[in-house]
Amino acid sequence: MSEVSNEEANELADEILGRSEFLAAREPGFLERSVNRVIDAISDFLGTIFGAIFGGAGGAAGTGIAVILLAMAVGVLLFAIYKAFAEREPAEEDVDEGGPRVVFDEVVEPDELQQQLRQHRSAGDWRPAVIAGFRLAVVGLIDARIAREVAGATTGDFATAVAQRRPELLATYEHGAAAFERAFYSDLPIGGQDMAAVDALLARLETVGAP
Repeated sequence: MSEVSNEEANELADEILGRSEFLAAREPGFLERSVNRVIDAISDFLGTIFGAIFGGAGGAAGTGIAVILLAMAVGVLLFAIYKAFAEREPAEEDVDEGGPRVVFDEVVEPDELQQQLRQHRSAGDWRPAVIAGFRLAVVGLIDARIAREVAGATTGDFATAVAQRRPELLATYEHGAAAFERAFYSDLPIGGQDMAAVDALLARLETVGAP
């Protein structure tokens, strides 16, 4: 039989002591201990109530009913927590008015849109004027917290937001959106009536606050 060195003996001892049967039971964490204490307190409370109702003779029946009611109470509590989180409205984000905005798929500067609107309107160049004006109106919807700033949002998405939060603006918005879509997506002639529809939307937005 070969001799075992001290180092080999120490390694063998560490290996043996590291086996599961020699490890101490894992201590429950703070959260687990807290939950267990709450459950124990509820169990004791229900046990006291049903002990008083059923007395010593009805202890087993009382305990069984208490367990059932405890399970029901926990289920109701979990369902209430789920509903509270599921139905909670997302918090409104602070709006940095005057800063860059994402309108449809572009980052725009409100000041630049104002300048483009003035220049094209004064030149009677209605197509780019309508486009700049409607984008400026979308910025107004975002600043007034009527709509959210979401990349890729469409005119239909903004219409849904207006219908939900400012339904009195919906008709004005739809007229302006129709003018924008003709100017942006089609080769149809764009005239002063299209610009008037966008101007009407901009004017209405100046008079509304956050919902």
